[in-house]
Amino acid sequence: MQGSVISDCLQKAVKEVIGMYLMKEPMLKNTKVRKENTELKDISVVIGLASEKLEGVFVVSYDKRIIFEFMKNILGEEANEINKDAVDASGEITNQICGVFRREFEKTGITLQSSTPSIITGKNHKIEIPSKIPRMAFLYQIDDDKDLVIEFGLVKK
Repeated sequence: MQGSVISDCLQKAVKEVIGMYLMKEPMLKNTKVRKENTELKDISVVIGLASEKLEGVFVVSYDKRIIFEFMKNILGEEANEINKDAVDASGEITNQICGVFRREFEKTGITLQSSTPSIITGKNHKIEIPSKIPRMAFLYQIDDDKDLVIEFGLVKK
């Protein structure tokens, strides 16, 4: 599977969902192979992926202000702390990003099923992913001061 196909699918998903809800253009700032489990942003959402022959992971880690802006635009709620509503909102926006990604990825002939999201919050949190799943990390910037990171990896079962 070529990295450019994955990158294109992710780019479309992030632009479509962030553009729709935040009315902003996310900019891809960096792409790299993730060799170790490093610290992430304020809220991370993990979704497992699987097909008949593949298994993997889809992680989106957000600066909390992205989630707060989503909540304000969509729910009309002002938020300034990570609470149950912010956790739910992060799961919803990630489900949508992953859904668009899967729709685009399906054009390669591979249909991926996804798990229910798991959500981790807190400063300097880490997510331990089995090392057999190599991951690419895509850093996006929204405005001049808000970032989100998407980590994606697939391996043969």
